[in-house]
Amino acid sequence: MAWNQAEISDGRRYFDFAGDDGFRLAVAGAANPHSLVRSPAHWRLDVTGADGPQRFRQALLDYTDRSLAILKRTKAQGVIVWDLEGEQFPHKTSFIGDPRMLGRLAPEMAAVADEFFGRLRRAGLKVGLTIRPQELIFDEQGQPHQSIAFATQKVLLEKIDYARTRWGATLFYVDSTGGIRWPDEVWQLRWLAEQRPDILLIPEHHYLPYWSFSAPYVALRQGDSEVTAKWARKLFPGSFQALDISDAAHDWAKIAVARSRGDILLFRAWCWSPECELLEGFAHDQR
Repeated sequence: MAWNQAEISDGRRYFDFAGDDGFRLAVAGAANPHSLVRSPAHWRLDVTGADGPQRFRQALLDYTDRSLAILKRTKAQGVIVWDLEGEQFPHKTSFIGDPRMLGRLAPEMAAVADEFFGRLRRAGLKVGLTIRPQELIFDEQGQPHQSIAFATQKVLLEKIDYARTRWGATLFYVDSTGGIRWPDEVWQLRWLAEQRPDILLIPEHHYLPYWSFSAPYVALRQGDSEVTAKWARKLFPGSFQALDISDAAHDWAKIAVARSRGDILLFRAWCWSPECELLEGFAHDQR
């Protein structure tokens, strides 16, 4: 996914986002669990053979350049890579959310990740990726599953700091959060935001208190969250949400209102879409 930052003033984080739906909020939607490829990580590319890694590198960087053209037209300001480690495992394990495991799970991506993120940052974009409050565990048969991390703060901080140090990542979509089902989680995530005030957390599942320190993820195509957002703005002035507008260009009026309030607008960054047309129009209106 990608993001457009309208302004930063009075020390308040004020974003206007844009993202994608595979690698979401990102230029790197190269993985697809349903694609027919010969690659353990399920890239949309065949990385087998002696020259596989080189072909992967070239295809990924070509893909990045095509996406950058879209991001430039839409005035995007950031990108989140939804599935950096690939999608070789079935749902609900598919999004790994642990950049520390990149070398083990997707060595072909590990070899080019620095160059990939560097290209995005040199284009003036902030970068980020998916993390999870779980840990990927392999059983005795080698089958993976996501296990709840009881030391949530420690696990997430290690994932965040790894990505911050290696790639300068500051945007983190937090997949598979517990929301109201895990009452202690909100305080642990708030602690993370306080410890790393330069990052933006985008939790998948949430309730009102999350608005006080993060940009909760909301998909417009799945329904309108206006009631919750209205209460959040009353309780936490200056709060905003990360609104995924993918497949929702027909709700342009709601999108325009969200943008005017300072919400982040998330859209798919790897292909031109009606949402891109809408954002390009917004960009022209600002001239």
